[in-house]
Amino acid sequence: MSAGGPLLETYPVPELRQEGLLLRPWRDEDAAAIRALAEEPVGWQWSPSLRTVVTDEDALAWMRRRRGAGRVDWAVCDSATGEVVGRTGLHSIGDKGRNAEIGYGVTAGRRREGVATRAVTAATAYAFGQLGLTRLSLVHAVGNPASCAVATRCGFAYEGVGRGALDHGDGIVHDVHRHARLASDPPATRLEPVEIAAGRLQLRPPSMTDAQGALLMLGDAEVLRWNPGPDTLDLDEARAWCARGADWSRGDHATFSVLDATSGRLLGNVSVHQIDRDQRGAEIGYRVAPWARGRGVASDAVAAASRWAFGALDLVRIELAHALENPASCRVAEKAGFLLEGTLRQAFVYGDGQRYDEHLHARLVTD
Repeated sequence: MSAGGPLLETYPVPELRQEGLLLRPWRDEDAAAIRALAEEPVGWQWSPSLRTVVTDEDALAWMRRRRGAGRVDWAVCDSATGEVVGRTGLHSIGDKGRNAEIGYGVTAGRRREGVATRAVTAATAYAFGQLGLTRLSLVHAVGNPASCAVATRCGFAYEGVGRGALDHGDGIVHDVHRHARLASDPPATRLEPVEIAAGRLQLRPPSMTDAQGALLMLGDAEVLRWNPGPDTLDLDEARAWCARGADWSRGDHATFSVLDATSGRLLGNVSVHQIDRDQRGAEIGYRVAPWARGRGVASDAVAAASRWAFGALDLVRIELAHALENPASCRVAEKAGFLLEGTLRQAFVYGDGQRYDEHLHARLVTD
């Protein structure tokens, strides 16, 4: 060991792929994307390194630091479009490369899509499988509950609170939650797909037989406006969309196709997602095909999926959020037993590219 401490190793940054994402090394042409991350309030709040990024030169300097020794850092891109949708990286890789910390960030328009979970999952697999690390830490401010949910979904066990342990440079010394995952830990909690009989409706995981109906539903103007969906709409992408919904292995969502119980025709879909086993909470969302609207399909499907989630997953609270300009979803929430709790200002960018205020509804297991 030198007087300045151990000599840190320089690691390669390979390309990784994970369910619609490409993790790749940073490139100089990513400067604008980094500036956009730095300008976004949530990214600025929880990523102090981005506070120094104002110009393209600042962004280039930020990238140079992430190409240094003792770390591996990726741009997280949409594998279909190449758009930078976030970042993740391993840093503070310790002596002999046995342990490290992991961090991440997601662009404003791509939150609630599981980007962070998928990116952290890919980076974690690389850390244990290729670098031979034995322990990864994930540390976040107590005031950042979204990171708690990501940690849980990725199998990082909660280890405790570090009081006054984090200085983000904002004048506040934050308490932190400490999570960690060992190479020897079992895979993150997975869910076994199930079917739900709900009177005139049948809920089951999506299958390839749903693809044609899914293509028509996903291409409907009203669905496109209020729901995130594939960037390209063709039958192959509809099949891929169904396959993603049918894969419950990460344990962070349970997605159902909603079918007419008699004819088997696809009527819509409903998804219990952002499942947080530690907090015993989740979110729920849905789509209804244009040929099934006005028949109470959404409220019945949301109610059925919620009853299942409260019982099978031992949840206490499920949230449903929708844009104020979408009053139909207010009616769905109320009919399904979700009480209106308030308004979230400028909370989400919808399919039309506009940021909307949202109504937040929630249902408790005791309601």
